[in-house]
Amino acid sequence: MKLFLFFFTRSLVAFLFTFIGFSQIRLHFFRDFRKKSNGQREFFMCLLASYLVVLAIILFTPNSFISSHGIDLTNDHFNFVGNFKDRISAGNWGVNLIPFRTIKSYIKYSGFLHSLINILGNVLIFLPLGYIIPIIYNRYKNFTKFIYLTISISIFIEFIQFFIGRSVDIDDLILNTLGGILGYLYYKKHSKKLDKIGR
Repeated sequence: MKLFLFFFTRSLVAFLFTFIGFSQIRLHFFRDFRKKSNGQREFFMCLLASYLVVLAIILFTPNSFISSHGIDLTNDHFNFVGNFKDRISAGNWGVNLIPFRTIKSYIKYSGFLHSLINILGNVLIFLPLGYIIPIIYNRYKNFTKFIYLTISISIFIEFIQFFIGRSVDIDDLILNTLGGILGYLYYKKHSKKLDKIGR
């Protein structure tokens, strides 16, 4: 619960500030771009910017910073706590390149709620990406291009996490991609109403 509140409060504030701030920036400094856009697209642009900021907070906050706020980050919750220097000196690289290894470990050794949060959370966190991106950018209405983008973003996230003391896991890549696909499929279900928004 403490971990949830830690991220929820920060994410909510960041989301609201980004949405308002980005909309004002678009309104006052990118008027030429807005002429080629529309109200609905501008809304989704602000939504995307806010989502990306929240995503960065959740995924790029170092474990050492989280634990310094009195939150328990033992191996029951995270694979690694520390920074890049700690990884090397301790010999604990916190990297898993074996597909489904971590997922199986969660199911076998963790409680139901913890497994659900970690597995489902990695799926849900990419759902908005799969829904919003094709709405805004017509090129990503193509499923193949969208998949390449989703995988690239997930790989970039794992790369950054390696250097900030977060676990690097191919299962995260798999679950993130699945989340993106589910979001994309939801977009496709409503694409007739949404295709006029993007460009």
